[in-house]
Formats: sequence, structure tokens, C-alpha cells
Amino acid sequence: MAKKVKARTKTEKYHIHTTVSKHDEDLLKKYAAFKDENNQELFGNQSKVIERALQLLDNYYNPKKNDINTIWSRARDELNMVLVGKTTFLCYIKGKQQDAYRYNIAVEIIEWYLGKRIDQIDIEEFLNGLIGVWHMANYFYKIEMEKTEKGAFQIRFNHDLTRSYSEYWAGYFETLLKKHWKCEVDYSIRNESFYLIIKEL
Repeated sequence: MAKKVKARTKTEKYHIHTTVSKHDEDLLKKYAAFKDENNQELFGNQSKVIERALQLLDNYYNPKKNDINTIWSRARDELNMVLVGKTTFLCYIKGKQQDAYRYNIAVEIIEWYLGKRIDQIDIEEFLNGLIGVWHMANYFYKIEMEKTEKGAFQIRFNHDLTRSYSEYWAGYFETLLKKHWKCEVDYSIRNESFYLIIKEL
């Protein structure tokens, strides 16, 4: 009678035989001895390093296995997705662009990002918060601000879409800034970028 082969379990350990380069062997040794901020070994041996590496590889090729924050971060970068507030999104699907200018939670988001209320910050800090939030939300791939000798703020927004996209966001930011700050806002539109020039009154 043929001998029954015991079924393998997912948690049972098995020997594998393979070869790696000197560089990879050094990495295995490095991370096997790697310690955290409390001087405790994170892995302890090369087998656990390999198991962790395989887990990361499996998560990379199977995004659904990641937590929601990791999935969003990857979707932002790999699928070029943007983050949009529900109020603004409802304005978009109703085709009411001007309502998106007026009814949004931009200030609340910037306050959340900075950890301060709007009455606790000056216009320069508010602009830095605006830049951080809109860059994080992936509406622009590059945003740069400089303060001129006359005290005006010049911000350049770079994207890879259309001139109408530039026009929309220039108008959006002009409305937002004039609503909450005593300032003049001028802008210069390009096909894949635009400038805002803000002068506090």
C-alpha cells in the first residue's frame, strides 16, 4: 500500500535550498541583526527576513491585501488619482462649477493640515497649507512659492492637463483667498501651469 503523504500546512516550516549573490547575503545578515529604537531585534534570523520580504512582495502585487491608507497612497501615485471633498464632488456632478467655488471645505482642510484655526495663522502660513494640501491631493505635480521684494506672494502650479484646468483652479483660489483675506489676487494662465500673485492689503 502506498504511503500517505502528509498535507503541508501554511504555518509549517520547510527547508529551501538556493543561492544568492554576496550583496544579497550581506543584506540578509544586515536585516537579521536589525534593531528597533528600543534596541530589540526586529527579525532575529534570516528566515524571518525572507518571510517579511515575501509578504511585502505579495502585498505589492495584490493591493487589496494592504490597509486602506497604503492602497490610497499607491492609487494616487500609480493610477494618478486625486482626492476630492464630498461637497465639491457633488458640485462637480451637478455641473455647478461656481458652487464648488463657494461651497467647499477648503479652509477646514487647511486648518486640519496645519493644526490651527484660520484666525491663528497669517496669510503666508495659509498659503503654505494650501500648497501642502493640494499637492498631497495630487491636483498638481509641482507647486512653488516665492515672496517678492515688495512682499507679494507668487505661486506657480504645474499640472499635465489643459488650459481650462488652469483657469478653473486659478478662479477657485482667487475666490478662496479673497473670501478669507484682505488681498488682491492676479493670475497668469498657461496650458499646463498658472501663476497666482497675491498681495495682502
